[in-house]
Amino acid sequence: MAGEGDAVAADRSANRDRAAIDDVEPDDDVEPDDDDIDAFDEDLWLDRISRKLGMGWLSDMLPGNIPPSYLYAVVTITTLELVVGAYSYAMGEPIIYLQNPFFVFQPIALFAAVYGSRSLRRRYYHVMKEMRIDDRVDESERLTDIIPSWLPWTVFLSALAINYIRMFALGGPITIYREMNLAAVIGWTVSNPVWASIATQFFAVYLSVELIAPRRLRNSDVGIDFLDPEGLGGLRPIGELIKHAYYYVVAGLIAFALLLYGPAIIGIEMERTAATNIVFTAIWAGSIATVGYAVFTLHRFMRDEKRHELRRLKSIEQRLVENRWDIKRYVVSGEDRDTVEELRRRMEMVSSTNEYPATFSIWSQLLLSIIIPKATQLLVARI
Repeated sequence: MAGEGDAVAADRSANRDRAAIDDVEPDDDVEPDDDDIDAFDEDLWLDRISRKLGMGWLSDMLPGNIPPSYLYAVVTITTLELVVGAYSYAMGEPIIYLQNPFFVFQPIALFAAVYGSRSLRRRYYHVMKEMRIDDRVDESERLTDIIPSWLPWTVFLSALAINYIRMFALGGPITIYREMNLAAVIGWTVSNPVWASIATQFFAVYLSVELIAPRRLRNSDVGIDFLDPEGLGGLRPIGELIKHAYYYVVAGLIAFALLLYGPAIIGIEMERTAATNIVFTAIWAGSIATVGYAVFTLHRFMRDEKRHELRRLKSIEQRLVENRWDIKRYVVSGEDRDTVEELRRRMEMVSSTNEYPATFSIWSQLLLSIIIPKATQLLVARI
């Protein structure tokens, strides 16, 4: 009878606990509002440049609040492709898309770069909201505003320098015109800088997500959320973003491989030099280095935070336990017993927090995304 009474009392206690939990209203700010996320329309570097070129006026005139960078990409890519194509046709020269149909991946990739840069920045805003960064640190701007003003300019000017160094190594615009045609001159002097400006926007956001954000997070006082029910220290959102950002690069590398080696698939001969292979491999290796840095930084951040917290809890426990190092003689006084039990419960909670990347799913996704571009290149190059 006593056992039945204890069971009934336990059931009643559990029911009271469930009722108490059900009566608690959840925090409305636990998840960011979807409308707030969708409304995020901060101008990025290319948007600001585009506004100065008149795309801001066009954006204001058109319905739908289209970002100026989208209009810049549409106008410049369409205009340049039509001009170069029309010139080649008028001069009786082969059109690049007939020589290499896979060249269509270039404008597609450029449009995707504009979309991807804004999408990644918006997702990063979502991540900061989901991680409640504004509530956890005093100077949250260092984490929420991750794209330094100097970064896109550095990337863009570096790309311009490389472009013009290569152009003058070929003899300059006059030599290129004599040996090739006007379309080649337009490509070196106009198209390449425009393509560089579009690519710069994406790489500025990508590098900020993969390199700057993890480092700033590690050097901040955000800490680890050891109460995270997923056991990932509350870092799942930014870990998922790092993978998502890398997927854009993977897609770009696959498109690049098809552009370089794809013509062989349909029987079109294209020159493929050792330099081409080296350039592709260097870009692929560089992309691995960026995502590897991000993953390693998150992993080290979680490892260090776990060790620090475990040492802190253990030092408290040692002060409350007599003969701490002898399992046969250790003693906890009655008044400290509940405190020690709570300390041990917390140590178990900290120990059970996984260090990113922790699961087979995460590792397999990363490894596959690293292998696929190179495998695509090797496969297509052998055809």
